[in-house]
Amino acid sequence: MKTYKNPILHIALFMVFLFIGCNDDDEGTILDDGSLRVLTTNITETNFGTSVENVPVNTSVDLIFSHSLNTEAIVSALEFTSGSANVDYEIEFSNTDSNVRLIPSVLDYETSYTVTLPEGIYGVEGESLETPFAINFTTAAFVPPTLTLSSDVSELQEDGETATITATLNKVANDDVTATIIFDGSANKDVDYTVSGEETITVPQGSLSVSFGITTVLDGENEGNELIDISLGEVTNASGSSEGITVAIIEQLPALSLKGIMALTWDGSGTNDGKAIHLVANQDIADLSLYGLGTANNGDGTDGNEFTLPAISVAAGDDILVAREIALLSTYLGGCAGEFEHVLQAESAINQNGDDAIELFQGDTVIETYGDANVDGTGEAWEYSGTWAYKFDGFWTTGGLDCSVGSTTSADSNCPYPICNEALSLKGVLALSWEGSGTNGGKAVHLKVNKNIPDLSIYSIGVANNGGGTDGIEYTLPAIAVEEGDDILLAREQATIAAYFGGCIDSFEHIIETESMNQNGDDAIELFNGNTVVETFGDVDVDGTGAAWEYSGSWAYKEGTTWMTGGVDCAAGSTTTQESACTYPACN
Repeated sequence: MKTYKNPILHIALFMVFLFIGCNDDDEGTILDDGSLRVLTTNITETNFGTSVENVPVNTSVDLIFSHSLNTEAIVSALEFTSGSANVDYEIEFSNTDSNVRLIPSVLDYETSYTVTLPEGIYGVEGESLETPFAINFTTAAFVPPTLTLSSDVSELQEDGETATITATLNKVANDDVTATIIFDGSANKDVDYTVSGEETITVPQGSLSVSFGITTVLDGENEGNELIDISLGEVTNASGSSEGITVAIIEQLPALSLKGIMALTWDGSGTNDGKAIHLVANQDIADLSLYGLGTANNGDGTDGNEFTLPAISVAAGDDILVAREIALLSTYLGGCAGEFEHVLQAESAINQNGDDAIELFQGDTVIETYGDANVDGTGEAWEYSGTWAYKFDGFWTTGGLDCSVGSTTSADSNCPYPICNEALSLKGVLALSWEGSGTNGGKAVHLKVNKNIPDLSIYSIGVANNGGGTDGIEYTLPAIAVEEGDDILLAREQATIAAYFGGCIDSFEHIIETESMNQNGDDAIELFNGNTVVETFGDVDVDGTGAAWEYSGSWAYKEGTTWMTGGVDCAAGSTTTQESACTYPACN
């Protein structure tokens, strides 16, 4: 193969080569004697002498001669060898045939190669190479390519959006590269998303990448945002990066969803007074009659739509109560009944006992179910006899069987209906002490958001030290908006407790550092709404040392309405909560 350059450029280069070919001695300049010389040797376009190591296997060898060449003579005489074996190569000439490029087809790793040209007449005008020429080089050791994963997006909406996941090599491999793809995280494959292609991918030899898609599935369940963790498993013919990628699925709620189911029984209630269904509008709905409710009694399967909601408009965020007996249930709920923007009378259509599943219809399609329509709920985890079921932060919980029995109002029951609860509540109180915690590193208060709060600064915290009674408000929370289900950590030393919690620290949507967290494990904690105490842990008038609620070197945590403690000094000697004798419950 021959290529030709601009003749003016050739003349310029020739003058450069002529200069290079001349040397100074004591008597002056030695002029060109008509012999042929190799002026420059380049390997992979880098100038080298006659020997070089660690050469890439995809190299080329350039020889720049002092004169134009007889190409046929050069082709016949040049040898490119490895030991006794010849190397297949292509040869290119340029610059009026004074430049020669050798392009080998395949070179092996960690192998020595030699290019030789014996003495002879190779110049186009009969110029002679007086001294044999040879160059030696050794190729580099094999370093496998590295395979990494990337995504074109970091998050997906739940309504069928697709992300393109690409596996990329940092260089071309000598063989096909295969890799197993591992899917993990809070999102479930084939439930929350689907994958195009197989779980084993192949990057063909000669290629640098291969891609596949993941597509979200709208499941109609309020599960909150979920994460897809994608990483490499076994990789052949390459090394796999240990760094995976994460794609978030952003929850897309249906316009209307179930929020609570009631089968309450209290003193003075009749058979049906406490039966109701709580709905929440996630979007503005112009005509609520698009939706209906059905009760699947006794595990006998669906009974279809048994109550079509009225043709009214509702706004996003509205709470809707569909009740068997509005007046009596409203009396039981008290002022809390005002939390519902719409209260609808359904009479006999609301007929569930605490072991019956509930279906929400859009038209003739079931878009959400509480319980199992084909199972009698008696003894099941979802049974709500004499109590309620409530969906909190996308997950259902119950108040405890017959927890309303013996009460006269929701407020004096053992299980106030959750919408009646304060928007913010205490969830945990910490006075941990571990290896490296220091005096204050483990002091924190954990708060739970039960309802959306546009301005958190209406709430405050106080620490009642040593049983000396209330000290009033000592820290006002910042003026930020928080959402139902959010976890808030007020920490004396954010970095210290974050290191102790490890990855668990990510379970808190808000972490706020404040020196006001000065409690020891015998001090009560007060939560204020305005100037009113709405919740207390411990007894402000009692030094907690030796009390059942003491949390020295430990924590207290509220599960439902019941507080538990980890055990005094249970964190001593640990370096992380996970390895302690009392892992903080939110980290389980």
